[in-house]
Amino acid sequence: MELKQAFKKRATVRIFADRPVPEELITKSIKAALHAPAYNHLWEWGFIRINQADDRLALVDSLDLHDWWDREKLRRAFAHLPQEARKVYMGACPVQRTMMVRAPELIVVVYRTKRMENSARSPVDLNAHAAIWMAISYFLLSLAEDGLFSCTVPPGPTAKAKDLLDIPNEWEIAVLLPIGYPRFTPKRHAHPTDPSPFIHEDKFRGFSLPTTEKQMG
Repeated sequence: MELKQAFKKRATVRIFADRPVPEELITKSIKAALHAPAYNHLWEWGFIRINQADDRLALVDSLDLHDWWDREKLRRAFAHLPQEARKVYMGACPVQRTMMVRAPELIVVVYRTKRMENSARSPVDLNAHAAIWMAISYFLLSLAEDGLFSCTVPPGPTAKAKDLLDIPNEWEIAVLLPIGYPRFTPKRHAHPTDPSPFIHEDKFRGFSLPTTEKQMG
Protein backbone atom coordinates (compact mmCIF):
# COMPACT_ATOMS: atom_id res chain seq x y z
CA MET A 1 0.00 0.00 0.00
CA GLU A 2 1.29 3.46 -0.87
CA LEU A 3 1.63 5.97 1.95
CA LYS A 4 -1.10 8.23 0.55
CA GLN A 5 -3.49 5.27 0.60
CA ALA A 6 -2.74 4.65 4.28
CA PHE A 7 -3.43 8.33 4.96
CA LYS A 8 -6.87 8.00 3.37
CA LYS A 9 -7.63 4.64 4.99
CA ARG A 10 -6.81 5.61 8.58
CA ALA A 11 -9.86 6.39 10.69
CA THR A 12 -10.85 6.69 14.33
CA VAL A 13 -12.77 3.63 15.52
CA ARG A 14 -14.27 3.07 18.97
CA ILE A 15 -16.40 -0.05 18.49
CA PHE A 16 -14.50 -3.20 17.57
CA ALA A 17 -15.36 -6.60 16.18
CA ASP A 18 -14.92 -9.64 18.43
CA ARG A 19 -11.91 -10.77 16.45
CA PRO A 20 -8.37 -11.27 17.75
CA VAL A 21 -5.56 -9.12 16.41
CA PRO A 22 -2.57 -11.12 15.15
CA GLU A 23 0.43 -10.41 17.37
CA GLU A 24 2.69 -10.00 14.37
CA LEU A 25 0.64 -6.99 13.21
CA ILE A 26 1.15 -5.26 16.56
CA THR A 27 4.88 -5.97 16.29
CA LYS A 28 4.88 -4.66 12.71
CA SER A 29 3.22 -1.42 13.79
CA ILE A 30 5.67 -0.90 16.65
CA LYS A 31 8.52 -1.40 14.19
CA ALA A 32 6.92 1.29 12.02
CA ALA A 33 6.73 3.62 15.03
CA LEU A 34 10.46 3.21 15.60
CA HIS A 35 11.10 4.83 12.20
CA ALA A 36 9.71 8.14 13.50
CA PRO A 37 12.12 10.96 14.40
CA ALA A 38 13.32 10.42 17.97
CA TYR A 39 14.19 13.21 20.38
CA ASN A 40 17.99 13.00 20.98
CA HIS A 41 17.99 9.73 18.99
CA LEU A 42 17.36 7.80 22.20
CA TRP A 43 13.96 6.21 21.48
CA GLU A 44 12.98 6.47 25.13
CA TRP A 45 9.57 5.02 24.38
CA GLY A 46 7.53 2.06 25.55
CA PHE A 47 4.45 0.22 24.32
CA ILE A 48 2.73 -1.59 27.20
CA ARG A 49 0.21 -4.23 26.16
CA ILE A 50 -2.57 -4.64 28.73
CA ASN A 51 -3.99 -8.11 28.11
CA GLN A 52 -5.77 -9.23 31.27
CA ALA A 53 -9.32 -8.02 31.92
CA ASP A 54 -8.64 -7.32 35.61
CA ASP A 55 -5.59 -5.22 34.68
CA ARG A 56 -7.64 -3.20 32.21
CA LEU A 57 -10.36 -2.54 34.76
CA ALA A 58 -7.79 -1.41 37.32
CA LEU A 59 -6.19 0.87 34.72
CA VAL A 60 -9.40 2.61 33.62
CA ASP A 61 -10.40 3.02 37.27
CA SER A 62 -7.02 4.61 38.06
CA LEU A 63 -7.60 7.09 35.22
CA ASP A 64 -11.21 7.72 36.30
CA LEU A 65 -12.56 6.85 32.83
CA HIS A 66 -16.34 6.57 32.60
CA ASP A 67 -18.99 6.06 29.96
CA TRP A 68 -21.01 9.28 29.76
CA TRP A 69 -24.58 8.48 28.76
CA ASP A 70 -26.34 11.69 29.87
CA ARG A 71 -26.80 13.43 26.52
CA GLU A 72 -27.90 16.72 28.03
CA LYS A 73 -24.88 16.78 30.34
CA LEU A 74 -22.65 16.15 27.33
CA ARG A 75 -24.26 18.99 25.38
CA ARG A 76 -23.66 21.40 28.24
CA ALA A 77 -20.07 20.24 28.77
CA PHE A 78 -19.10 20.82 25.13
CA ALA A 79 -21.41 23.69 24.24
CA HIS A 80 -18.42 26.03 23.82
CA LEU A 81 -16.94 23.97 20.97
CA PRO A 82 -17.68 24.28 17.24
CA GLN A 83 -20.43 21.98 15.98
CA GLU A 84 -18.15 19.41 14.36
CA ALA A 85 -16.05 19.11 17.52
CA ARG A 86 -19.20 18.67 19.63
CA LYS A 87 -20.27 15.77 17.42
CA VAL A 88 -16.98 14.00 18.08
CA TYR A 89 -17.33 14.17 21.85
CA MET A 90 -21.02 13.27 21.77
CA GLY A 91 -20.03 10.02 20.09
CA ALA A 92 -16.82 9.35 22.00
CA CYS A 93 -17.73 9.97 25.62
CA PRO A 94 -20.48 7.33 25.93
CA VAL A 95 -17.99 4.55 25.14
CA GLN A 96 -14.66 5.83 26.47
CA ARG A 97 -14.52 3.21 29.25
CA THR A 98 -16.19 0.39 27.33
CA MET A 99 -13.78 0.54 24.40
CA MET A 100 -10.78 0.27 26.75
CA VAL A 101 -12.16 -2.85 28.39
CA ARG A 102 -13.52 -4.62 25.32
CA ALA A 103 -11.00 -3.81 22.57
CA PRO A 104 -9.06 -6.87 21.37
CA GLU A 105 -5.82 -5.00 22.15
CA LEU A 106 -5.03 -2.15 24.50
CA ILE A 107 -1.64 -0.45 24.38
CA VAL A 108 -0.40 2.24 26.73
CA VAL A 109 2.28 4.37 25.06
CA VAL A 110 4.85 5.85 27.44
CA TYR A 111 7.90 8.07 26.99
CA ARG A 112 10.63 9.76 29.02
CA THR A 113 9.91 13.45 29.34
CA LYS A 114 12.36 16.32 28.94
CA ARG A 115 10.23 18.45 31.22
CA MET A 116 6.72 17.64 32.35
CA GLU A 117 4.24 19.26 29.98
CA ASN A 118 2.77 21.51 32.68
CA SER A 119 6.21 22.89 33.56
CA ALA A 120 7.49 23.54 30.04
CA ARG A 121 9.19 26.93 29.67
CA SER A 122 9.21 26.96 25.86
CA PRO A 123 8.24 24.69 22.92
CA VAL A 124 11.69 23.10 22.93
CA ASP A 125 10.90 21.59 26.34
CA LEU A 126 8.17 19.56 24.62
CA ASN A 127 10.48 17.89 22.08
CA ALA A 128 10.07 14.48 23.70
CA HIS A 129 6.30 14.91 23.74
CA ALA A 130 6.26 15.86 20.05
CA ALA A 131 8.49 12.92 19.12
CA ILE A 132 6.31 10.28 20.75
CA TRP A 133 3.27 11.64 18.95
CA MET A 134 5.07 11.31 15.64
CA ALA A 135 5.78 7.69 16.57
CA ILE A 136 2.10 7.20 17.42
CA SER A 137 1.18 8.53 13.97
CA TYR A 138 3.48 6.03 12.29
CA PHE A 139 1.97 3.29 14.44
CA LEU A 140 -1.59 4.20 13.45
CA LEU A 141 -0.75 4.35 9.74
CA SER A 142 0.79 0.89 9.93
CA LEU A 143 -2.35 -0.44 11.62
CA ALA A 144 -4.54 1.07 8.89
CA GLU A 145 -2.49 -0.69 6.23
CA ASP A 146 -3.69 -4.01 7.70
CA GLY A 147 -7.30 -2.98 8.26
CA LEU A 148 -6.82 -2.28 11.98
CA PHE A 149 -7.96 0.87 13.71
CA SER A 150 -7.72 2.67 17.00
CA CYS A 151 -8.79 5.73 18.94
CA THR A 152 -6.23 7.97 20.64
CA VAL A 153 -7.18 8.61 24.25
CA PRO A 154 -4.77 11.01 26.00
CA PRO A 155 -5.10 10.51 29.77
CA GLY A 156 -5.88 13.04 32.45
CA PRO A 157 -3.90 12.89 35.72
CA THR A 158 -1.72 9.78 35.53
CA ALA A 159 -0.14 9.39 38.99
CA LYS A 160 -2.26 6.38 40.00
CA ALA A 161 -1.90 4.71 36.59
CA LYS A 162 1.89 5.16 36.65
CA ASP A 163 2.06 3.49 40.05
CA LEU A 164 -0.13 0.66 38.80
CA LEU A 165 2.09 0.05 35.75
CA ASP A 166 5.44 0.68 37.51
CA ILE A 167 6.19 3.66 35.26
CA PRO A 168 9.07 5.80 36.65
CA ASN A 169 8.39 9.39 37.69
CA GLU A 170 10.39 10.87 34.80
CA TRP A 171 8.32 8.91 32.29
CA GLU A 172 4.78 9.79 31.26
CA ILE A 173 1.78 8.18 29.59
CA ALA A 174 1.28 9.78 26.18
CA VAL A 175 -1.87 7.98 25.10
CA LEU A 176 -4.00 4.86 25.43
CA LEU A 177 -4.72 2.97 22.22
CA PRO A 178 -7.61 0.48 22.07
CA ILE A 179 -7.03 -1.49 18.86
CA GLY A 180 -9.05 -3.87 16.73
CA TYR A 181 -10.91 -4.60 13.54
CA PRO A 182 -13.96 -2.33 13.20
CA ARG A 183 -17.37 -3.81 13.93
CA PHE A 184 -18.88 -1.45 11.36
CA THR A 185 -17.49 0.24 8.27
CA PRO A 186 -15.48 3.18 9.61
CA LYS A 187 -16.98 6.62 9.08
CA ARG A 188 -14.32 8.94 7.80
CA HIS A 189 -15.01 12.56 8.55
CA ALA A 190 -14.08 14.90 5.75
CA HIS A 191 -10.60 16.34 6.14
CA PRO A 192 -9.54 19.62 4.55
CA THR A 193 -8.23 19.15 1.02
CA ASP A 194 -7.42 22.76 0.21
CA PRO A 195 -4.10 23.70 1.82
CA SER A 196 -4.43 27.44 1.16
CA PRO A 197 -6.16 28.35 4.49
CA PHE A 198 -3.22 26.76 6.31
CA ILE A 199 -0.47 28.58 4.42
CA HIS A 200 0.66 31.91 5.84
CA GLU A 201 3.04 34.36 4.19
CA ASP A 202 5.46 36.17 6.50
CA LYS A 203 2.96 36.45 9.38
CA PHE A 204 0.19 34.40 10.94
CA ARG A 205 -3.16 35.64 9.64
CA GLY A 206 -5.62 33.73 11.78
CA PHE A 207 -7.35 30.40 11.44
CA SER A 208 -10.69 29.61 9.88
CA LEU A 209 -12.37 26.54 8.42
CA PRO A 210 -15.85 25.84 7.08
CA THR A 211 -16.47 23.72 10.22
CA THR A 212 -15.80 26.63 12.59
CA GLU A 213 -18.46 29.21 13.33
CA LYS A 214 -15.99 32.08 13.39
CA GLN A 215 -12.31 32.73 12.89
CA MET A 216 -10.09 31.19 15.54
CA GLY A 217 -6.64 32.24 16.71
